[in-house]
Amino acid sequence: MKKTLTKIMAFLFIPLLFSGCRRTIDTQPQNNDLINQKDVLYSNLVDLSTQKEVTKILDDHGVTPEQSDTLISWIDDFNSRITSSALPNGFHPMEENGVGYNGVIIKNKEEDDGFILPEANCRLTSYLLMKNMISTNQKQLDDDTFLIFDIEAIDTYEPFYLNDDEKSNFITLFNWVPLDDASTLEQHLQKIKTAWEEREIEINSDGLSLITVYLHSSFDNVRFVGHTGVLAQTDDGLLFIEKYGPLFPFQATKFHDRTELKKYLLSRLDLYGDDTELEPIVMENNQVI
Repeated sequence: MKKTLTKIMAFLFIPLLFSGCRRTIDTQPQNNDLINQKDVLYSNLVDLSTQKEVTKILDDHGVTPEQSDTLISWIDDFNSRITSSALPNGFHPMEENGVGYNGVIIKNKEEDDGFILPEANCRLTSYLLMKNMISTNQKQLDDDTFLIFDIEAIDTYEPFYLNDDEKSNFITLFNWVPLDDASTLEQHLQKIKTAWEEREIEINSDGLSLITVYLHSSFDNVRFVGHTGVLAQTDDGLLFIEKYGPLFPFQATKFHDRTELKKYLLSRLDLYGDDTELEPIVMENNQVI
């Protein structure tokens, strides 16, 4: 019965299913003044050497070997199902307009009855790496439609399993933020900060932080986490680890500073809706970047 209900939900919400951490739009980003990307390097974690380099940094910042191993299993599974051109090994200079994944095609994971299994998205990936460092009061909102497929993945697919406490913290952390009568960017930001305080969200980490991009849904009158990733401090800069989208690869990117990171994040076309929506807000933990 539950699987039948899931299939009905997938049909009704098929645009959300294929957007996940993304949403499809045709407009240009409001901030397309990209940095000179020649020194910004990225990798899709295809080869063992790059995987070891990234997991070593994560391990140094308190991510357990079990968590790192799970991340690599998700990466290897995704990369093994790419049916278009293979992703390159190692780190490579980022192109001026970022990384384009529209040509990446993957084979779906299906059960014997044809039921399509869920893919990792940005929120599931970030939480996997930081779940031992995150606590909340677990006062979650049950009406958040942006998390329905995350929760379904957690409840029905073993690789994404979370225990009750972890699941409650996940939902509380990523729940949308009702805006009520807030109408300016500054008021939106204050609503996000207040929500973190009311939910008692704490991130206890030395050198790791959660990067969240809060998008504006004027239709729902909320801010929601449209994209997220994990930022690690390194000896020579910053390393940002993300799942670019449910149907797009994992990515690790080396930045010199947070200015580069923010410009990179805001260059994504899928962050922008129509002119009724205010611009994205990029947060590092509970502080705006």
